[in-house]
Amino acid sequence: MTDNDTAPEQGDFDENAVSQYTSESAAPVEAAARPTASAPGAGTGRRKQAIARVRIVPGSGEWKINGRSLGAYFPNKVHQQIVNEPLVALELDGAYDVLVRVHGGGPSGQAGAVRLGVARSLNGVDPELNRPTLKKAGLLTRDARVPERKKAGLKKARKAPQYSKR
Repeated sequence: MTDNDTAPEQGDFDENAVSQYTSESAAPVEAAARPTASAPGAGTGRRKQAIARVRIVPGSGEWKINGRSLGAYFPNKVHQQIVNEPLVALELDGAYDVLVRVHGGGPSGQAGAVRLGVARSLNGVDPELNRPTLKKAGLLTRDARVPERKKAGLKKARKAPQYSKR
């Protein structure tokens, strides 16, 4: 072997290997505009003791929860935000009318149940487009925590009667 036939050593630069570097990424292919509400969907959500049956239909963004508006049923703004989270995540706020039947539990549990129901119904409408966003935001995960049952001989699930020495 001659000096010219040797393989390039580590650190040597081969001009033919790389033609060009750029710090900018390739221009994205024309991103399709977010589709508007296209089809109706339905889903069930559960949280604590609450169960929500949700139906979404393309519309103007009107909410009906047990026959009442969103503000009337959930006066707390935090609960309104929780309920609306899946639509905001998909940038579909105001694109669907949401019809909900919810029972059991309290306001917090019902808000969580409605949120899961809305997310599942949006996932059912277009899984290919909506599922990755909803999954990444953690909106399709059921929170399995439920109240612990009361045990015999105790006042509550874990609270024991006060101990008296005499």
